[in-house]
Parts: sequence; C-alpha cells; structure tokens
Amino acid sequence: MAGNRGASAFANYLLLSYAALALHVTGFARDAGADVFAIVFAGAVSLTYAAVYLAPVAALAGIVHWLCARRGAVLRAIGVGFSVVSVAALEILVFSDRFLFRLYGFHLNGFVWNLVTTRGGIESLDSGADTFAVLAGIAALFVTLQAGLWWAAGRESVERWLAPWRRGRALAMAAGLLAVLGVGERALYAFSYAVHRNSVLEVANSFPYYLPTRARTVTRALGIESPDHAVALEASRHVIDYPLRPLQRVPHKSYNIVWLVSESLRADALDPEIMPATSEFAKRAIRFHQHYSGGNNTRMGMFSMFYGLYGGYWFAFQEQERSPVLMDTLIDDGYRMQLRTSAKFSYPEFDETLFVRVPRAQMHEGDGRPGWQCDRENVAGLLDFIDHRDPAHPFFAFMFFESPHARYEFPQESVIRTPYLDRLNYATMDLRRDIGLIKNRYLNAVHHLDSQLARVFADLEQQGLLDSTIVVVTGDHGEEFMEKGRWGHASAFSEEQTRVPLLLYVPGEPPRDVERMTSHLDLPATILRLLGVSNPPSDYSLGYDLLNGPGRSFTVVSGWDDLAYVDVDHKIVLPIGRIELSRRKVTSRDDGELPPRQPNLAEEDHSRVLDLLRDLTRFGRQRG
Repeated sequence: MAGNRGASAFANYLLLSYAALALHVTGFARDAGADVFAIVFAGAVSLTYAAVYLAPVAALAGIVHWLCARRGAVLRAIGVGFSVVSVAALEILVFSDRFLFRLYGFHLNGFVWNLVTTRGGIESLDSGADTFAVLAGIAALFVTLQAGLWWAAGRESVERWLAPWRRGRALAMAAGLLAVLGVGERALYAFSYAVHRNSVLEVANSFPYYLPTRARTVTRALGIESPDHAVALEASRHVIDYPLRPLQRVPHKSYNIVWLVSESLRADALDPEIMPATSEFAKRAIRFHQHYSGGNNTRMGMFSMFYGLYGGYWFAFQEQERSPVLMDTLIDDGYRMQLRTSAKFSYPEFDETLFVRVPRAQMHEGDGRPGWQCDRENVAGLLDFIDHRDPAHPFFAFMFFESPHARYEFPQESVIRTPYLDRLNYATMDLRRDIGLIKNRYLNAVHHLDSQLARVFADLEQQGLLDSTIVVVTGDHGEEFMEKGRWGHASAFSEEQTRVPLLLYVPGEPPRDVERMTSHLDLPATILRLLGVSNPPSDYSLGYDLLNGPGRSFTVVSGWDDLAYVDVDHKIVLPIGRIELSRRKVTSRDDGELPPRQPNLAEEDHSRVLDLLRDLTRFGRQRG
C-alpha cells in the first residue's frame, strides 16, 4: 500500500509540476499583443512545450523514484529530494532563460555556454554579490515551491481531486489534446511562415528551442507561398587561407602605435560635456562620424578591428589559433609591446586569436575589482611602459578600458549626470522604470573613462611622442538604453549598439571630420599601409584604407549567429546559416520601418547576400 501511495503521490506531483511549469512558460509570450493568431499560438505552445520541457526530467525522476521507493527511508528521502531538485532545476533554467531574453533578446545558447565555461566569462558580467544573492534567493524559492508541491501531492484532498485525471481515459484525452495542440501550433506556424504573419513568428522566437515546421511543399501546393531565394550564409570553417598572398613591404616611417579601446563606447558619448579631454584631442585627429563596429559584441568587434574580417571568421581563426596579419607585422618588425585589459584576455579568447603570438609577460589583466579602479591602475602601468621604453625600438601599447561596462561603476568625482541608480542589480531592476537612471550611470562611467584617456594624451604630449606615434581611440561596440527596445549590446543591430567613435591620429595628417561610412574593418588596411605594406587590402582583409582608400558603400556588423548588412539607406539582418530572403529583417539604416518594398529590391538584396557569401568564403579553402 505504501508503494501505491508513493506512486500516486509522485504522479500527483508531476501533474502539479506540469501546471506550474505551463503557467511559467506562458511568460515567454507576454509580448503576443492583441493579434488573435499570436495569442492562440502562444497558448498552444505554452501547453505543449511545458510538456516537452518536463518530459525528460520527469522520466529521469521517475526512474530514480522507482529505484528508491522500496529500499528504506533514507533512499526514499533521496528519491523525493531528487524529484524536487530536478524539477526545481528545470524551473530555474526556464526562469533564467526568461530573464536573459527579457534583458537581451536571446535565449540560453552557445554564446551563454561560452560565457559560463571560459575563464573570465562570468567576471565580465560584473554582476555583483547583491545580484547573485537575489538570484540565489530566487533559486531557493523554486526549490521551496517544488517541495511544497510534493507535500501537497500527498494530501488526501489533492489525491481525491487528481485521482480522476490519472485514469486511463483521462490521460488518453489529455495526451490527445496535447497532440492536437501540437499539430495545431505546427500548422499555424507553417501558415504564418508562408504568409509572412510576423506576429506569430516573433512569438515562436520568444520560446526557447522552438523547432519550426515550415511545410513549404504543402503551403506551395495550396498556393499560399511563393518561391524564395535560399542561400547558405556562413563563414568558411575549413582551412583558413590568410593572407591570400605574402605581404610586400616598401620603405616607410617607423611609427609607435597607441591603441585605446573602450568597452561599450557608443558614438554619441564622444561629446564635450561627457568626454571633454577626448573631444579636445579629436580636434588634433581625424574624427570619423559615421563609424561602425564590426560587431554588436566585444568578440566580433575586436576581431574585425584587428583582422579586418567579418566576425563569422572568428571560429575558424580561433580553432587554428591564427593571429592577425597586423600583429604578425608588428612582431616581425621588432615592436616592443605592452597589452593591458581591465577584464581578461581569455574572455573573449583574445589569447587564442588577436594576441596569440604575444608573450604572456607582455599582457596584463584586471584583478576583479571594479572596472574604473583597474583602468586607473592599468593606465599607470601603460604610461610607465611608455616612459621607460627602449627608444631604439618602436612600441605598441594597447589598452582595453572597462569603465563603461555594465554595471557602469565610477568614483564620486566623475558624476556629471544625476539622479542615477544607486546600485544596478540585474535581478531587481525594472528597465522601463529605471532605464534613464541606468543611462546616467553609464554617462558618469564614460566621464571617468575620459579622465583616464586624458592621462594618456597628456603623457604622449609631455614625452614629445605625438610626432612619431599613431593613436587609435574607439569602442568595441555601442550600448543601447531601450531606444530601440533593448538594453546593453549583443541583442540587436541598432545604431546605438553598433555605432562607435573613431579617432585616428597620424603624425603629419591634418585634423579633419569624415562624414562617410567607415568600419572597424578598415583599420588593419589603414595601419598596415602606414607600416609599409604595399599589397592591396583585399589580400588580407575586407576593409579599405581610411586615408587613401575608395571608401565603402556598405558595411557588415556580425553577431554570434547572425549579421547585419548596412548601406546608406538600408539595414538587412540575416541569420548565419541557410536563409531565405523573404525572412530577412529589413529596416532603414537608422532602424526605422521602410515603405512597402518594390520587387526589384528583393533582387538587390539577393545580390547583396551573394556578395556577402563570397566575402565569407574568400579566406577559406577546402581541407586537402
């Protein structure tokens, strides 16, 4: 009898857990809006996918429960504990995914796994003990909830209520209903895909690991879908062929290089009020006003900056630990180097890509303190290196600043915008309520960044090095504050997330403002020409010489698994992989809606995608 009661309690527990999980999963579709199709679709997916998510956990918990149920009180307690903790872990994963999607617009994926498993990844979040404390409390709450459901599952009143639902006919009806809902939501997705009902497709994207069913043969047979172009758009993951030809050199002036990059420095932050010292230095440099990062995240932005290639190449170059031609040239020319970051060179994996050939002794990292404190210390170290260098050799000094990284920490003397959010706790903040206060934190942090850049500019001036030193000042990517519906970066290709300042100081070049479109992709071609490389940039990059090149009519900004093609008038966002052009997202360059598109524009898009495909395979070749 005890075994039967235990089995009944376990079955009741699963039914109660399914109801709680289904209610939780409906939160993914809170933006379904008023569209009836989207609402019906969201309800069906919530009920079916809750069962899909729970099924493997329930099966494993069932096996453990069965093995422990008849083997003494201790093992029974272990079985109960496993059932409670395993389903609680599932709820915590769903909560974490919802939290991540709400903030950044993407689900738990390879990027998140890379973040968790790579040294320095978690530290890069700068989440703070208070955030982790709240999240730990939420996790404990889910465990408590599941323990409460287990307790309830064994009550006689709950048993009387749920017993009819465990009978064969009721279970068959429930399974049949789920099957009907599953087939229905599949059919609704296929129909919406065929007729471009984006409200349903966007809701589908909000559910983690939703597997779409397109049924194109059926919808075409019914006459509700037209043929579409499809292209496999991804960078070559074969053997890299880079550069395409050996570099040729001509006599050139020997320049020092100071390369200063800030985390999350958006274009409009370079303002006299926010960055007075950098704005003053800009008057002596070439300022590029329409400059794009090559990525909406640090990894892709920095990759494009040093390689001059689209971010999709990152994975092949990391796998084969191939350094950029730019760094190869500096090393082969005997440059003395010091590289500093207030984060880690292991996350993103710059020690396996950009700087793989640089000796570790020349690379200095942050120690986990707030970014502004590490920035101050690193600037002191960088200036000490410059001031005590061997003057017989040119030097390369690189610094990656963390002050403007979320949580946007700063000392009190850097406050220029009030009020600001006193503490940025990821778990408790409300973006709609707090975003203005959060942005003020960011601007104060950027003001602190400016004070540290000022130290570098002043030292170069005092040391008389501006006659012989190239200075680069830019950001890895931008930062959005809900102007287009997102906060932070890596979640979209909005102007706020992709536009950054670029100052290029070259001795002898007159200061000027450049209004044409430019990109991080152009930096290697520019610097290498100044270092005497005579090859055309197409031999080693997808960029153009910023000083003497033809200029660009478009640029490409890469994400983890998608990219944006940006030209003077349009922005086309495409997933990396097999794409169909009618599924691309097309906006104006500044992310606004476009008027109804003419048929010939679709053909133009196809031509652009084919150009991208050629660029993404130019520096790769088949193995063997």
